[in-house]
Amino acid sequence: MSQIPLPNQQVPPPNQQPPPNQPRSTASSIPAISYTPTDITIPPSLYDKVPNLKEYRKLKKAEKQVDLLIARKALDFQAIQQKTIHPFEYKPSTGILRVFVYNNCEHQPWQNQLLQQDGETVPENTTPSWTLRVEGKFINDDKSAQEETNNLKFSAFLSGISVDLLENEHYPNLQESHSNIIEWRDDTTNNVGRDPAAAVGFDGMDIKREGKFNIKVKIALMVKSFTSRLGVTDDMAKFMGKLECTHQEVMYTIWQYVLNKKLFVKTEKYSHVPAVEGLGSTNPGAEKDRSANDDLTLVEADEVLYELLKVREFRFSDLYGLIQQHFKPRQPIILDYEVDTRRSTTLGDVVLDIPTELPVNISKAQRELLEMNKTALENLSHHDSVIEKLNQKISLAIIEMRNANSRETFYSELSKDPVKFVEQWLVSQAETLKALKSDEGYDEEIVRRAKYFEDHEDLIKEKVDLLFGSSKF
Repeated sequence: MSQIPLPNQQVPPPNQQPPPNQPRSTASSIPAISYTPTDITIPPSLYDKVPNLKEYRKLKKAEKQVDLLIARKALDFQAIQQKTIHPFEYKPSTGILRVFVYNNCEHQPWQNQLLQQDGETVPENTTPSWTLRVEGKFINDDKSAQEETNNLKFSAFLSGISVDLLENEHYPNLQESHSNIIEWRDDTTNNVGRDPAAAVGFDGMDIKREGKFNIKVKIALMVKSFTSRLGVTDDMAKFMGKLECTHQEVMYTIWQYVLNKKLFVKTEKYSHVPAVEGLGSTNPGAEKDRSANDDLTLVEADEVLYELLKVREFRFSDLYGLIQQHFKPRQPIILDYEVDTRRSTTLGDVVLDIPTELPVNISKAQRELLEMNKTALENLSHHDSVIEKLNQKISLAIIEMRNANSRETFYSELSKDPVKFVEQWLVSQAETLKALKSDEGYDEEIVRRAKYFEDHEDLIKEKVDLLFGSSKF
């Protein structure tokens, strides 16, 4: 709504510079002027005159419902966004770690014979040798992201490699020389949130020895685990239905089992829990109530839990200690391999696929979240600008409609009794002009007071609308 000058206040024309003897006001002190109408309410009488306005009323109601739904979804989005910021909420990339174990041979007697048969010169003072190689490559389950993981090293997925050369009649003194065991261990201790591609590593491990006889080796691969899952015993695996679990998963599953089987001693205390299905008015565990014990977490184990935990009763505060016996560290992968010195290479004979997962790259995940939020904000800003333009068109249309209604009312009243209407209209116009222009009969100080506008609110509002309709502002 345009600003109305106070009485005796001179409004400078646009782009007029202030006089030199007056200080120039700063930009912050200049009041903002809006040319968009602010009063865009439709009088109730117009709904009867214009039938299409009923559709506009329905649109306004639907808009309120949409705004409410958007507000609710915005809160849900904020909750989900805050949850996904946590590192353990990110879904890691999974794939296959493909391991190749093979050996190459050089200067073996049969290789020298082949060279002589082909007429080539056999190098002198050569010693037959073989090279055992253990290498691997990560194959991402997501084919679109395979290029991003091509630079990952084999060692990034391992915490250690051990190769044990076993003695035989041809190599009887390996243990005495301490050269029969070759080990590599990862020196890094904390890999959570780290980019495995940033670490210096290797794609393969070579072990070269002199010899012309076959030898058996035992290879142990310790694959890294980037989660808190551990291996479990056979009894716990049967109860959980999986070979690896976290402590939280086991405790939650036992909690659900106890609730469903109604094994709490004070079962009736849990009858109001809505998450428990089938827990009705009849509680078989109600007669187990023991007044001498006020602990609501006391559980009387059935045969299944007794075989699992080896106790008849337990409290949930003690459950964490009871399940420790069923957890065991991840076992290394053991490979038995025999170095074959009768072939130039054995590449492709032993290939092992190990399911594994990548550590969560927090910085990458945060960048993806930032890009997603940026795209959503850009789309929202674009839609907001479109909606703002439509609102401006609606506001101008409502103002035009109200002006047309005012003119229609004016001419309608004029046609009924022209003389009386003109007399009343001249009197009201004179009073309004005196109030707005501070003519004779009005004190400027009185007009400036808020009380004056409160007493003449309806009259001033009507005249301001007429001024807008006459395009004087």
